[in-house]
Amino acid sequence: MISWLKGEIVHNWQISNKKGVVLNVGGVGYEIQLLSKQIVKKEDSNSIELWIHEIDREDGTNLYGFIEVNQRDLFREIISVNGIGPQIGMALLEDFEVTQLVNSIEKKESNLLTKTQGIGKRIAERLIVELRNKLLRFIDNNETVYEDKKDIEPNQFSKYIDEIYLILNSLGYVDNEIKDSIKIITTNEKEHSLQMNSLSPEGKAELMDKHLKEILMKLSEKST
Repeated sequence: MISWLKGEIVHNWQISNKKGVVLNVGGVGYEIQLLSKQIVKKEDSNSIELWIHEIDREDGTNLYGFIEVNQRDLFREIISVNGIGPQIGMALLEDFEVTQLVNSIEKKESNLLTKTQGIGKRIAERLIVELRNKLLRFIDNNETVYEDKKDIEPNQFSKYIDEIYLILNSLGYVDNEIKDSIKIITTNEKEHSLQMNSLSPEGKAELMDKHLKEILMKLSEKST
């Protein structure tokens, strides 16, 4: 697995909306796709260092390069989401800086994510459901990203359910589908209420992610 390369740019290439370079590393030319905003030809030198993500497929190997390691690592998180390919990951990192993208996901700002070409509402919501609460390492400790996170107070279990309902509705599921699948939680309302009251804010957020995944799995099984 190639993780990092340093070499001289010998060629810039473009295929459709994909852009990249051929990097000479010890006499071997590596074809690497880059973010367009990172393809800057230096006047004094063509030398460049890149953090690499390698994808091996039956039809060949593709390399994706990033100037900063946190861009590469965030790219890996994005494409780990089911149904999200590398070109969506590149498009998002083209339009957003790392901190901006993480904040958009953490704050559930799907309307911002959909401004990126190729990102529809369902994809945006899938990214939020799958990645929310998993990207804190990309945020400076001095920055606040949990402005929308509030403790689930006693006797406010219904608000918790309402938030899950809205997320599922934004994913395109209809009322009957949601009400049926959400019984996974509501049948054990008392148990879950007591559990949430004893959890930290981070633990409560993890519980919501767990419930959403269970519900989405149930909905997926019904659609097959």
